Amino acid sequence: MSGLWFKDWSTLFSQYKRNLLLLVIVYLGMALLLDMPFMLYAMVFILGVYAQSAVSFDERSHWDMYAHTLPVSPAAIVGSKYLLGLFAVAVGFVLGLFAFLFSPGVVRGTMSMAEAFVGMLAAAVLALLYFSLSLPLSYRYGSERARTVVMILILFLAVLAMAVTVLLSPEQVQTIQRFFGFRGPDQIWDSATEQTVTMEVEYGSLTQWMRNRHFWWLVGGACLASLLLFLASWAASILVYKRKQF
Repeated sequence: MSGLWFKDWSTLFSQYKRNLLLLVIVYLGMALLLDMPFMLYAMVFILGVYAQSAVSFDERSHWDMYAHTLPVSPAAIVGSKYLLGLFAVAVGFVLGLFAFLFSPGVVRGTMSMAEAFVGMLAAAVLALLYFSLSLPLSYRYGSERARTVVMILILFLAVLAMAVTVLLSPEQVQTIQRFFGFRGPDQIWDSATEQTVTMEVEYGSLTQWMRNRHFWWLVGGACLASLLLFLASWAASILVYKRKQF
């Protein structure tokens, strides 16, 4: 499988070498020089999308017809793509987290590395979600059609999440927010009485969310779910690949 992984990596790098280098330079530059830390989160996701392009190159070169003449199993052929995607996301995660050490927010103390870590985890989860949905569909319908289907699925999941919040009562939503640390008591200055009063508010800061241990349960659950989906997608892609006619 290492040879297959090296083939995929070499193909991607030879085709996108300038794009990847420009992407890293531009995204790092905007994050560090223009104080736009969200570009580091975007970098993780984009690198994951680039890794999915390995399937497109195989389709254009009819690599799979040749691969069937080699002494390698479908599991190894498919597995190399998943290892490539995991590698791309991991590189983006480590590179972005390292870059945060020199970001204006962290240097000035207005942003903590814990906030950066949670943000990078969220970006990695989204990248793995996209990768896990796109790979089986790419093997089933082709990479071009798969991109459209994945966008529709992600839109459906977003609409479903919004529908759930609409169906719940305001009290239920607030209870969930309190449980995960998105809402709670805070000191608010009351201009009418000119005193500081304690009121329940909806927190808008990641620093406030992290004070609640249940928030970390949510983060850990999202990471575990993304890894389980990634493994399930791997197994599904192997089944699809075995049944596909080349």
